[in-house]
Amino acid sequence: MDHTTHPAKHTDAAPPDKTTTRWGAFLKKARRSRGMSQRALARELGVSQARIAQIENGASTPQIDTMAAYITALGGELTLRADFHDHVTQTTWPEQHPTES
Repeated sequence: MDHTTHPAKHTDAAPPDKTTTRWGAFLKKARRSRGMSQRALARELGVSQARIAQIENGASTPQIDTMAAYITALGGELTLRADFHDHVTQTTWPEQHPTES
C-alpha cells in the first residue's frame, strides 16, 4: 500500500502501549455506564470529541490533569500515589478539603 495516499491514522512512531489501551477501555466503559456520550463529555471538558475517542482507543496518552478532569466529569476521583519506600505522597482529584473537627 502506498502510504503517501493512504496515511496511517496514528502519527506516533510507536503503537499505543498496553497500559494506555487498558486505561482507555476502562474510561470508555465508565463513560458508557453513566450514559454519557463522547460528545457530551468533550463539551464538559472543553476538548474535541476526537480527543475523547483518541484517549478511549489508546491512541493518545492523556496528561494527568486531563485524566483527572475526565474521571471527575464522570463523578469519580483520581488518586495518584508515589511510594519512595522511605516516604509516600498522594494527591487526589478533585481536591479533598479537610473537615474541621
